[in-house]
Amino acid sequence: MKKVEIFSFARLRNNDHYQFMTDVDKLFGKYNAASLGIEAEYSGFKNALIVEDSVMRVEIGSSKSSMIDALDTQRDVTWNAINNVVKAFLMSPKEVEVQSATVLKRVIDLYGDPRALSYNEESAAIANFVGDMLLPANVPHVERLHMTDWVTILKTQNDKFQEILNERNAEFANRGNGDARQARKQIDPLYEAMVEKINALIVLGHSTE
Repeated sequence: MKKVEIFSFARLRNNDHYQFMTDVDKLFGKYNAASLGIEAEYSGFKNALIVEDSVMRVEIGSSKSSMIDALDTQRDVTWNAINNVVKAFLMSPKEVEVQSATVLKRVIDLYGDPRALSYNEESAAIANFVGDMLLPANVPHVERLHMTDWVTILKTQNDKFQEILNERNAEFANRGNGDARQARKQIDPLYEAMVEKINALIVLGHSTE
């Protein structure tokens, strides 16, 4: 039996992630979790998938979900653009630009990549990141790298995202949390643990499938 390949699905859209995990669940059901040696892990995975399913039903039931997905993508793209520009200027032939990029890289490293966080966590991280980028000490560096407009746009995108997310949460307050990313953070490590155990059993020659 071949080992199961592990790939990063952190950037999958919520619908694609849910479909992937549903397909995985069907395979584990087909081949029997006990025979794969993952019966205990599969129980936790199944429970986490039930949570993701309920979250997805909340998201699908809201007319604001597609807008939230679009706004989230926009702020992710803008953050990534800022990150890439800073990294590019670290290699600038102009020492003053390298100095500014170094200062701003410290701000980026302080908060890390927010794109895989839950919606609310990402909103908070971006808000803090923008706040630091616009501190009086950092503004000259942002201006030197020609990113003032981009940082302002990121703030606007983030504020708009949180506004629509709050509206949807209020709309479905009596139906539970609609944060798909938070549900994904619970199920992803469970999936990875099952794959790692299956692969370990294959290496040891204990797999029965």
